[in-house]
Amino acid sequence: MHQAISWAVGAVYVLACYSLGMMAVAISGIAFPGALIGLMLLLFLLFIIPSAERNIACFVTLPLRHMSLFFVPAVLGVSLYWGDIKSNAVSLVIAIVITTVISLGFTAVFSQKLLHKKKEKVRSSCGPSNTTVNGKHTGMNKR
Repeated sequence: MHQAISWAVGAVYVLACYSLGMMAVAISGIAFPGALIGLMLLLFLLFIIPSAERNIACFVTLPLRHMSLFFVPAVLGVSLYWGDIKSNAVSLVIAIVITTVISLGFTAVFSQKLLHKKKEKVRSSCGPSNTTVNGKHTGMNKR
């Protein structure tokens, strides 16, 4: 029963963020995917309410296990637009390469900053960096 409640709460979080993202695009009229805005809202929510991670993880586990099923329509759609894809192949390749490089770069910088913060938090919780015994430096715990 507890897992069902956790799943339902996670569903509310995810679907609320998705709906808010879609509404934001509809109201503002910006040319940006509402689902992506919803995903950013969900990320922001996880930073604000870290305890929500457990419920959200419970909800998204099943779809993530079967993620390959979500790509079937896209793969089938390629055959419908093969002519357009062939005529714009160079532009598509350039766009894919540029966005991949930007995404990887952003992810690398963001994860390095998070890891650095985590290391600093661990270091600060472990006490002083140098140990002294009777006023003499022991050299232990050097950074």
